[in-house]
Amino acid sequence: MKLARILATAAAAAALMGPLPAHAAPAAGGDSASPDIAGGATTTISAAPYAAQISFDATGTNVGCTGSQISANWVITAKHCDSPSLQSVRLGTTYLETGGTVKTVAGRYASSTGDVLLLKLSTPHYGSYVGLSGSVPATGAAAKVYGWGDQTEGAGTMSYTFKTANVTVAGQGSDTYGGVSVRTQSQSGHTLGGDSGGPLVVNGKLVGVLSTSSILPTPNPSTFTRYYNDHASVARNLSWITSVSGVAGS
Repeated sequence: MKLARILATAAAAAALMGPLPAHAAPAAGGDSASPDIAGGATTTISAAPYAAQISFDATGTNVGCTGSQISANWVITAKHCDSPSLQSVRLGTTYLETGGTVKTVAGRYASSTGDVLLLKLSTPHYGSYVGLSGSVPATGAAAKVYGWGDQTEGAGTMSYTFKTANVTVAGQGSDTYGGVSVRTQSQSGHTLGGDSGGPLVVNGKLVGVLSTSSILPTPNPSTFTRYYNDHASVARNLSWITSVSGVAGS
């Protein structure tokens, strides 16, 4: 899956076990880095109803990152998506920049230790929320990623339709800011620009927030298993998340 319109101003990413990784970059109008999904499969918002489009305008029509709703008042995404122009969130829609509900962002709260950003909504949105995992997933665990990111490296155009891909937990690593990450090995697809901040889900719980991904060759490879991703660990940031938002893990 691709997250479109990548801005190439990202800082160097931590080394992955595959080819050189790239900082996930937000789409045009967005911040410095965010990833998308190449390969994978199209799906509907019902597969991950908490998924959010992070928009760098007031109308939800300049999406550059992905996020997850964790309560009626809070959305979680990547800190590298933070920007004064991050003004709104679009929720409850399969399609990019259309449908669903647009909520104004009233406050942005960045972690001091990892690639995690909390967005406080101006008014509650009573939708579906993803639970926060209080533990680090086991190496080898099956996981899923979601987003509207680019579908090929550097394409700069996000997917109009929501996408998903299977990945496998490969251990721990480091996110863009040196925080502890959940490292994954891509399987059916690979995250790219625009997927930044998107959910990594194991057994229905949010275990990570997409931070960096390996750079893909062009055109897309026939298999994605040589490529890796680092997702800021929810468990390692959970005490801070709870202190800011009041949302606890389990």
